[in-house]
Amino acid sequence: MQNLFGQLRQKLSKPILFGLYGAVGCLGAATLLGEAFLALTKLPPTIQRSPQAIVLLIDCSGSMNENNKLQEAKSAAKAFVERQNLSQNSLAVVGFGSNVQVAAPLSGNKLMLEQAIAQLSDGGGTKMDIAISAAAREIQPNSIQRHILLFTDGQPGYTGANQQEEEAKTLTAGQSAKAQGINLVAVATGDANTNFLTNLTGDRSLVFYANSGDFDRAFRQAEEAIYGSQLVESGSTGDYGLVYSLLRIGGWTAFLAIGTSLALIAGQNHYLRRRILTSREGSIGTGGSLIAGVAAGAIGQLLFLPVAGIPILALGGRVIGWTILGTFLGGGMSFFVPNLEIRRALQAGGIGGAAGAIGFLLVSATSGDLVGRLVGAAIVGFFIGLAIALIEDLSRRAWLIVHWTPTEQTPINLGTTPVIFGSSENAHIYLRKDLGYPPVVAKIYLESGKIIMQFDEEMQKQKGMKILRHELANGDRRKIGEVMIEVKTAMEKLP
Repeated sequence: MQNLFGQLRQKLSKPILFGLYGAVGCLGAATLLGEAFLALTKLPPTIQRSPQAIVLLIDCSGSMNENNKLQEAKSAAKAFVERQNLSQNSLAVVGFGSNVQVAAPLSGNKLMLEQAIAQLSDGGGTKMDIAISAAAREIQPNSIQRHILLFTDGQPGYTGANQQEEEAKTLTAGQSAKAQGINLVAVATGDANTNFLTNLTGDRSLVFYANSGDFDRAFRQAEEAIYGSQLVESGSTGDYGLVYSLLRIGGWTAFLAIGTSLALIAGQNHYLRRRILTSREGSIGTGGSLIAGVAAGAIGQLLFLPVAGIPILALGGRVIGWTILGTFLGGGMSFFVPNLEIRRALQAGGIGGAAGAIGFLLVSATSGDLVGRLVGAAIVGFFIGLAIALIEDLSRRAWLIVHWTPTEQTPINLGTTPVIFGSSENAHIYLRKDLGYPPVVAKIYLESGKIIMQFDEEMQKQKGMKILRHELANGDRRKIGEVMIEVKTAMEKLP
């Protein structure tokens, strides 16, 4: 295993190596700790839910008469009505086929709603575009959350119609509804095109497919999606409350932050051939990333919750949350990577977090919650690690090349923070204590635009040196302990 890691260190660039470390750390934390935390903190369903306005939009086209599908859909819709708190919620019933029938306007009258569902009938084609527009008119803007729950077994259109035109008109109607703040949720069966319905709702997690005999389960899943969602879950099974929700998602994010941070610290140490992780580094990395993770997750969830029903704004809240997390982790890495400016580290982490968030959301949109969270976590960790190392490379103006062997070398940035050679666990380049090297052998740093190498007084006494302090120039080589160093500069005059 050690040989494998050594080969990776020689063959891969630091940005790729850091990306892999970040991905493994974030994925490992999500798998081993994050999922267990989410499972332990998941609340059971509760009766108290925020008020909703919901239109049951049921496909009554001719194909729904096959295999008793329409009757089963009606039964599932009635059961849906039975579960609602109609003292708070308002429901409407709209059927469609070749025409649209508003069987019941928005109401809290359970008997009227159930009678409206029972009377639905039509036959003919599937005029989904005018049906969505009619449903949207039934829930005009108000202060409560609004949803259209679409049940269909087919694609928009009718015999002889241009399928692409019908789909385009339906998508336009859906976009218009969403622009009004109306959430679209779909239950599909039969020949329904789930890819098209995903485009219509704007979110794969808002489309539920059910075979005949399983319609009620699909309606229940759609109900969960309607009544609330979390930053990392597409559906909520309980009324979490604001504080609990913030702490829950903040805790999950904290585990990912800890895993990513410790993996990147270990990656930096591996890159410099140091001990993988000291107790001091472990405690600082864990404590700092814990705070960063809780803060970033809570802020992201706080931004996400008020706009959870508006897909484009909800995505923005999630991206902001991951960007904040990346920014904090990037800033933290400036304490472990020599002369990585904190300003650049913060920028790199933020860029990595935002890029990772986009990847996270793309994966989540095309897979289930669990796969989306785990693969998404790996993507976030990879981009944060990649961005930090890239920024370090791009900001390099003066650096050392440490020649470990004739075939392996490592660049280290120079700056006002000294690069330390010695046997101390804080030394950037470790020299073996059992070979007699003191805690600090030498320090190399920038001072007033000059590269200074300063030897420790104890080392001076051991070696009988006369000069403790040297000025180095581009191309200079020096042997320090068991390694050879080479000085490199990108400019003739350094800042």
